[in-house]
Amino acid sequence: MPKIAFIGAGRMASAMVKGLIRSQACQPQDITVISGADSTASDLARATGVRVAASPEELCAQANAVVLACKPQQFLQLDQRYPALTQGKCVLSILAGTRIATLSQFFSSARNVARAMPNTPGAVGQGITALCSASPLVKADQAMVSAILSGLGEIVELPESMFDAVTAVSGSGPGFFFEFVAAYEAAAVSLGFSPAQAQRLVRQTFAGSLSLLQSSSETPDELRNQVTSPGGTTKAGLDVMSSQQFRKLILNTLQAAKNRSEELGK
Repeated sequence: MPKIAFIGAGRMASAMVKGLIRSQACQPQDITVISGADSTASDLARATGVRVAASPEELCAQANAVVLACKPQQFLQLDQRYPALTQGKCVLSILAGTRIATLSQFFSSARNVARAMPNTPGAVGQGITALCSASPLVKADQAMVSAILSGLGEIVELPESMFDAVTAVSGSGPGFFFEFVAAYEAAAVSLGFSPAQAQRLVRQTFAGSLSLLQSSSETPDELRNQVTSPGGTTKAGLDVMSSQQFRKLILNTLQAAKNRSEELGK
């Protein structure tokens, strides 16, 4: 079994660790974590049985792969011993906005550097993660990276040129979805429902609609048309969305997120 080291032990690292253990790709003793001054590494160790490293040397000593899972702003403060300690190892980064060129420059002696963009539904194994690498992953590394990421949900390989766009669409997407749900629930309360009633009605309506969409061969537009009668209630609501340029709002939202991702990568 591969031995995996995690720099950072926050929510996404925890989800990956638990996925590795759940799939039996690794045993807890094969995983080592380290964090900063906070208690995330020790908390994760208590929850899963993984090992906590006291130093970068201890973290990397036996590792086949090193997962960079700290906060993006902590990258510039990484211990300068890591470039030497990751010599000959595969490095996988989940840092938003940090380019492969930047990662490869720091982890200059790594055998390969891969970059992934997961999203928060990965915490319950229902996410989707974009993946690219500095050079094609050899079979062993491909299996190892897949094992690390598959516990979060689906994996899609994309060129790095698409990562700012995927950051906007799927990385930031859950935030936009939660804002839409919050607005919908608030509107339902304004129509007279209690908060509990609004929550139940709205969340099951959305969950059921997504299940219907995923089980159907029809497009969202086709399914929308099926529930839209001329002069009916759905049509009245859709007319308001159209008059307020709802689709343009969504495009502008994603474009703003993509632009910010590009800025953070410079």
